[in-house]
Amino acid sequence: MKLIIVFYLKLIIVSKICDFRRVIANLVEILKLTKSATISFAIVTAFIRAVSRTNSSTARSLLRSIRRCLEPLARTIRSEAMDGGTSAIDLALRRILLLSKLFTNSWGKPEILGRSLKFRRDVMSKAYIMEIVERSNPAMVITKEEAARNGNRYVEGYFPSPLAFIFPDLLPGNVGQATWRGKFSKVKHALVIHLAGTGDHTYFRREFGFANDLMKSNISSILLQNPFYGSRKPRDQFRSSLINVSDLFIMGGALVAECNFLLKWARQQGYWPVGLAGVSMGGHMACLACTNSPEPIALVPCLSWTTASTVFVQGTLSKSVSWDVLTMELLSKQFQDGIREIPECDWLDRSYEMEKKLDDNSPFSAAKCVFMYVLMEEFTNLCNYPTPKDTRLIKNIIAENDGYVIRAGVPTMQQVWPGTTVEVIKGMGHVEAYLASHTLFRRCIREMLRKNQELYS
Repeated sequence: MKLIIVFYLKLIIVSKICDFRRVIANLVEILKLTKSATISFAIVTAFIRAVSRTNSSTARSLLRSIRRCLEPLARTIRSEAMDGGTSAIDLALRRILLLSKLFTNSWGKPEILGRSLKFRRDVMSKAYIMEIVERSNPAMVITKEEAARNGNRYVEGYFPSPLAFIFPDLLPGNVGQATWRGKFSKVKHALVIHLAGTGDHTYFRREFGFANDLMKSNISSILLQNPFYGSRKPRDQFRSSLINVSDLFIMGGALVAECNFLLKWARQQGYWPVGLAGVSMGGHMACLACTNSPEPIALVPCLSWTTASTVFVQGTLSKSVSWDVLTMELLSKQFQDGIREIPECDWLDRSYEMEKKLDDNSPFSAAKCVFMYVLMEEFTNLCNYPTPKDTRLIKNIIAENDGYVIRAGVPTMQQVWPGTTVEVIKGMGHVEAYLASHTLFRRCIREMLRKNQELYS
């Protein structure tokens, strides 16, 4: 931890004069003194984050020059950490870099949870999202457009979220304004929408890791900003720390509507085939959006699975949940009465029955964890949503030793969506797979878009 503090101090001092070569020199110096693979990885990640937040052309040039080094670095870190198990890196990185807590205020008002449940059942579970899109008829606003010498276009814009048309109080102000950045090939061919993973508040990771390289294959990209992230973050929210559990479900509903609006808009602009992709939380949100697409589309969810229930109960992120706050609320009579007033809602009864059947060694043994599991199953389990139009166009990429996305005890992707292809990254956990596998992610995106074109041209 001292090394990270020293590195940050050096980074702050040096970056004021924008001499990033000196920053790299300091980084190398610290890494030489570091015996821990986990600490080394954390320092590298911190450096990339800090540089990526600048607008310096020198910084971007340096990042491009070290791009080829990232994957070998990840493999080296992984091999050094094998004694502790690869998922140990997942846990350690969470402790070192992501110090903020999740769901610091509430489960969400019972009234909001009830409205979210009704929307999930009446709209999303019946693939009616395009009716909401058509009814809201969002106006696309282009705020920036630049043409490169090679004819490719760089575009930024926004539109009002269709979900904000239905629930303006749940997506107020900037939260309900769907902002995006697009990189469009001069050849109107394939296009993919990239959704942000946990903690991704900018476009940089997706632009640097996906869009720039895909453009070489004339594949255009739209990078959509998540609700509650980046420019859409509420003022009282700290970084990625969603204030309420219900915010995650609102985010999901909004992204399903926004993605399907963007897919329709892209087709109207002449782009086809189209698809969705994302890493971690972004991958799961892409899956949800795909369930409501009226047409067959390519889908490449990376490092995600069929439900988020185990992510928040068993996975590494469960350590960041504000369980003390949620427990107090769950035990209150006012909250329980509010939940019981939700029509056709048996969450408390299901939680009670599950708790009775579990032993002390179960990760769900506490009432708070059981209720979290029930809620997440209700809103995130893909079994509760329609099957995409053509599952042959879906390729799921998972990490063998993922410490964030726990797959044990939940349905597989092939069970939920027969016909789906799953590719396993051997010997890696969540974090190192993310760092080392962008080449694989991009290859799978190209593969599914090509397959879409072959099947439906």
